Amino acid sequence: MAAGTRAILAAVAAQALTPDLALEYLDQLSTDIRASVVLAADGSPAAVNSSGADGERLSELARELFERADAADSEPVSQVEVATGDGAVYAARDDKHAIAVVTGRFALPSLMFFDLRKVLEDLGKAP
Repeated sequence: MAAGTRAILAAVAAQALTPDLALEYLDQLSTDIRASVVLAADGSPAAVNSSGADGERLSELARELFERADAADSEPVSQVEVATGDGAVYAARDDKHAIAVVTGRFALPSLMFFDLRKVLEDLGKAP
């Protein structure tokens, strides 16, 4: 910057992360995601991203996944992984949202859970 000139800095507010944007963001992070859903705290679907899959059915299965995991543990679980030979389901939740993703078999669990936790954190900051 030349002497005597001033810089004008403008603060631009970042767009709040909505459930729909959260799923778009996850899709950008992993090419292995085949379908995904965000559930609100009451278990209702807040957003669904599924190619050919029934969004309501995907929401039901995500709720059931957490219900069964909770029944198998003495305390409510915050994340679940179910793997088959063809793929996996990763799900994480906090007190405001739950996110479940269906992936191909090459998705890395540690990265999937890191991404899910980060998105949940960012969703929690939304007004």
